[in-house]
Amino acid sequence: MAGHALARWPAVSALAAFSHRSHIVSLAVIGSAAILAVGVSVVEHRDPHPRSSVALASSGGSRVSLPVPGIAFDGTPEPTPTPVPTPTPVPRRFPASPQGLRLWSDGDSTSYFMTDALFAEWTARGGTPVRGADYKISSGLWRDDFFDWPAYIQSEMAIYDPDVAVFMIGANDANQVSSYDDYAARVGHVMDLMYREGRVVVWVGQPCMGNASLAATVPAVNRVFQEQAALRPWVLYVDTWSLTSWSDGSYSQYLPDEAGIDQMLRYADGIHFTGAGGRRLALGVLAALFPPG
Repeated sequence: MAGHALARWPAVSALAAFSHRSHIVSLAVIGSAAILAVGVSVVEHRDPHPRSSVALASSGGSRVSLPVPGIAFDGTPEPTPTPVPTPTPVPRRFPASPQGLRLWSDGDSTSYFMTDALFAEWTARGGTPVRGADYKISSGLWRDDFFDWPAYIQSEMAIYDPDVAVFMIGANDANQVSSYDDYAARVGHVMDLMYREGRVVVWVGQPCMGNASLAATVPAVNRVFQEQAALRPWVLYVDTWSLTSWSDGSYSQYLPDEAGIDQMLRYADGIHFTGAGGRRLALGVLAALFPPG
């Protein structure tokens, strides 16, 4: 990261489960182009009575009977069948748990402890991480000459074919982006590369920052993420700014866990997460994917 090289930090053990629900999720409908489950009804109309015959006089004086469809036995026309309305398409509800689902997660170094905790939680709930936790130091979407995320993601999706793909990036881009239109095109391109029918892509926004420069620039890249996700039904955007802030939106290195005990979520640089902080993000992602009820 230019000016803020984001580095790997020592692992910290995961904490007990919690049910934090303070995040804000912009949920684009999950699925392929819309991931729809549409029921199709076919109704075959059948005449309840045998086909009637109408007697006609022939030129020779004899009578012949010709079958006439659509005429009831008493001579009255059959009523027009009541049209069957086309069912209204409804979004397919995502499964209630990670059970049986394959998970991929990656990003810059703000993502590492989230991915590590997410893989642990996913496994505990019956899902399968497709590989070990990883991240790409100092990487972003703005400098593909430093690390080519589009090529890497295309390869990863082909190799692992996950059911759920989680991606967190942007801290290294925030102070470098010179055109938000260009950046939006790059973000949208990566979202498109992650698409396949039935796959859910979770795009994790950047958190509240204790670094003054990033605190000023990260909201702009988060808006790009949210706007691009809203254009794509298969992408779920998770807002971690609210998840890592006090109720007034301000930064804090410590926040209480589910038991009300303060946990150190961030290191002294105000950017990187501890193990406890990564777990907080992971539980936020799980709550967005599998809301209660």
